[in-house]
Amino acid sequence: MKHRTRTALAVAGCVTVLTACSTEDPNASGGGGGGGAEGDVETGNGVTDDTITVGMLTDLSGPFAAGAAIQVTQTQAYYDRLNEDGGVCGRDVEVQVQDHGYDPQRAVTLYRSMAPEVVALQQVLGGPTSAAVLPLAEADGLYLGGHGWAGVALQYENAQIPGTTYGIESANAIDYLVDELGLSEGDKVGVVYFVGDYGSDSLAGAQYAAGERGLEVVPQEITPRDTDLSAQASALQQAGVSAVILGAAPGQLASLAGVLAAQGLDVPIIGNTPTFGPSLLETPAGPALEQNFYTVTSIAPYSLDEPGVQAARELYEAAAPDGELGWEVPLASAQAELLTAALEGACEAGDLTPEGVVAAMRETSDLDTEGLYATPLDYTDVAEPPTRTVYVSRASADAEGGLEVLGTFEGPSAQSYTVG
Repeated sequence: MKHRTRTALAVAGCVTVLTACSTEDPNASGGGGGGGAEGDVETGNGVTDDTITVGMLTDLSGPFAAGAAIQVTQTQAYYDRLNEDGGVCGRDVEVQVQDHGYDPQRAVTLYRSMAPEVVALQQVLGGPTSAAVLPLAEADGLYLGGHGWAGVALQYENAQIPGTTYGIESANAIDYLVDELGLSEGDKVGVVYFVGDYGSDSLAGAQYAAGERGLEVVPQEITPRDTDLSAQASALQQAGVSAVILGAAPGQLASLAGVLAAQGLDVPIIGNTPTFGPSLLETPAGPALEQNFYTVTSIAPYSLDEPGVQAARELYEAAAPDGELGWEVPLASAQAELLTAALEGACEAGDLTPEGVVAAMRETSDLDTEGLYATPLDYTDVAEPPTRTVYVSRASADAEGGLEVLGTFEGPSAQSYTVG
């Protein structure tokens, strides 16, 4: 499955929250002709003669609920369109969606009930929930995609990270602060980060790059329950930081930007991929965000003028004409692209079992998503991220989805950073 080029599609498959769409035996074998859509294909969990069921464990009631809802809508639209075009391996792709509410224990319970019914997990949203589910999915030999960008995922053969890692994003953020925004040796950078794999990875990348570039990191650990960051902002002001990196959620960004502005601390804030939501620009923090907020993302922002992103936008706007616009739209299409490529590769190899999907994913190299990711992706080395290049954007009310793309970036610290 080398040198693939795919164009973003949109969902149509049967997406059901909390219950599977199909009631057929998930262990039924498929029939048909050799190694292709109707070939002599071995099947297993989640595959019948006419359906392929994939799962999403997402956060529809926790801190990332707004973005998760967008991703469910877009994923449904992607597979709807794919099914209209013939599906995969002569079968329609159906999606089973369950809400873990950003609760790791609930995610584990839902995973155990879902795993026998799906051939792959399209998504497990959230750092702590992914950390809880990844070892279980590895033991089951089940593909797990869309699990955020924590570097710990690179320990797992079955995990397909959708871009680069939080650590490399933050290393790029430090490099960008020095090379493009004027920070110099001896300056201090605050890092406000969630406890857990997400925030710890973000902090580790920032600390490495700061050491390489002669900066000092001032860390501030928070939890998803912390929505008033006044104390952290005051600590950063007292420390005299020249910039801030944020590894948290949109609620924390709104608080941090608003408090820093109120305190008169006019410094750039650079967020990891999950930190921004366009609705923040309509809050009291909006002016401060437009002045100072940047983001380094593995996935293309909504406003990027590239074919893959354009296709994702068209799909979403047809499915949800009044829906909120954001980077989650291209992300959902991109994650579906990755899984679809693995499903197609498994079909071509005649092994549409969970283990066959993982094997096909690991043969994927030079995967071009037409702008959904900043570079083609290579998944042949388990321990290496498929790319180290990010999109750099800044907040703008004039840009669709609230982010104006400034370009792609891969700094020297991001290039040399060793994940894990």
